[in-house]
Amino acid sequence: MALEQCHYPKETHVCNYIAFMDFLINTEKDADLLIEKGIIVNCLGENKAIAKMFNNFCLQTSTSPSCYHDMAEDLKLHYKSPYHKAKATLKSVYLSNPWKGTGTVVGIIP
Repeated sequence: MALEQCHYPKETHVCNYIAFMDFLINTEKDADLLIEKGIIVNCLGENKAIAKMFNNFCLQTSTSPSCYHDMAEDLKLHYKSPYHKAKATLKSVYLSNPWKGTGTVVGIIP
């Protein structure tokens, strides 16, 4: 990041990627999910440290137009969709394990 900021301020590929990861990781739970899926590897110990690290990386950096911008906008639209929120709530609350899922299905059927 330092090399890009000093020598290539118009081509900030690494800084753009780190800024995108900062967009994705806001809390320890976000870091947990990315670690669980194998997207990032935690060598720092606590997952809270990963979240703090990414949130502090880009505080004083500048970025050029990013190839991740469209992806971030699509993620924002997906997150704001009432359909996707309802689906996520249904999945996490009512279908989190087989017993809850079975009880939900049986409760819905008249």
